[in-house]
Amino acid sequence: MAGYSVIMLLQYGAGLTPLMANAGGYLVGWVVSYVLSRRFVFQSQRSHKASMPSFVVAALCCYGLNAAVLHYSLSWLGLPGPLAQAVAMASYTVSFYLVNRHVVFRHSRQ
Repeated sequence: MAGYSVIMLLQYGAGLTPLMANAGGYLVGWVVSYVLSRRFVFQSQRSHKASMPSFVVAALCCYGLNAAVLHYSLSWLGLPGPLAQAVAMASYTVSFYLVNRHVVFRHSRQ
């Protein structure tokens, strides 16, 4: 939710393009996501040194999917900005959760 709030603020408050606002929101969201996912969602005991690199790679790959879905939603489907952002965010959320669960924090519970 923090990332989406930043996206909307950057897009509608600061006048950035949807893709630029999306990038800014996700940068904020990654920090929040890493901390909350590692500690509360997956209760990971892996060190930051072990989990951080795979988290960054996963975040970037899933963000690539997000950007592609956002572009497709805006240009091909003609969805309005907030709806296109929500669709792109859903694709990111599902893919990033699955990668974190099965790859990044896979040995998190004892």
